[in-house]
Amino acid sequence: MGVSAHLLHPARTMTTVIPVTFRFPARLAPAAGNVSLVGSFNGWDSAAHRMRRAANAEWAITVYLPPGRVVYLFSVDGVMWLDPEDDGRLPNGWGSEYSVRHVSAEPALVGQTF
Repeated sequence: MGVSAHLLHPARTMTTVIPVTFRFPARLAPAAGNVSLVGSFNGWDSAAHRMRRAANAEWAITVYLPPGRVVYLFSVDGVMWLDPEDDGRLPNGWGSEYSVRHVSAEPALVGQTF
């Protein structure tokens, strides 16, 4: 009886995902009723990742994403917003931009100075 290839090499069949928290400051749109995270990872579907408003007056959500570049926006009551705390911007071809976040598989270095 042979052993399946996926049992011998589990890294080939598993995808690493990293918890990533996105935050949208409520002060930017204080009357907002719905804020969602949209991007290529969810087909730009505003119903897929609805954010919750926390007691500290910010909207937040944690999603699990593979390492690499993530292109996204916030949908605020149906209007697209850039992330004021993104890692950069990418032109979208329609005269505007997407927010970019770089997801690293390496643990964050806390308190280290360079």
